[in-house]
Amino acid sequence: MSDSENSGKLNRRALLLGAVFLVGGAAALTRFVRQSAASADAGPVFSPDQFALLEQVADAMIPPSDTPGALDVGVPDFVRQMLAEWGSRETHAQILGVLDALEKQAWHHFGAPFLALPAERRLDVLRTVDAESLARQDPAYRKFKWLVLVGYYQSEAGATQELRYELVPGAWRACLPLAEVGRAAAV
Repeated sequence: MSDSENSGKLNRRALLLGAVFLVGGAAALTRFVRQSAASADAGPVFSPDQFALLEQVADAMIPPSDTPGALDVGVPDFVRQMLAEWGSRETHAQILGVLDALEKQAWHHFGAPFLALPAERRLDVLRTVDAESLARQDPAYRKFKWLVLVGYYQSEAGATQELRYELVPGAWRACLPLAEVGRAAAV
């Protein structure tokens, strides 16, 4: 058959494309295009200073040891992506509020920004904010910690080096010395 004879016939690809548009595929496709364009116009999730603060806070929360730390596995990028792709405006404001609280605490206790403090002072600031926020059950701080921890433990290094994977764990023993157990098991 020639191309002119084929052009009038319906093929499977054309039939499926028509069915998608009949069911509402065109509306769904334009919705996704508008949504991605709107998120691109919204601007960056963090300013460069806020992102630098997020990096150092994540590094203070999960520093490198015998396993990679939060910076090594890209936790700040994970938090940024989660806020850009998933988080609501309220969640974004809450996370920025937590970073502001950490910065204010650094100024209040040590008279310097968090980024200018040595590592031990950063830990002091983090411990103070952690204790205060958890005591008052601050949902914003809990969400912030959740994002950092999920970002870390869903990374390859967090799931395979920090956690231990056992396909079939051994027999149940209710009380074990921690030295015998080693690391916690990944699910």
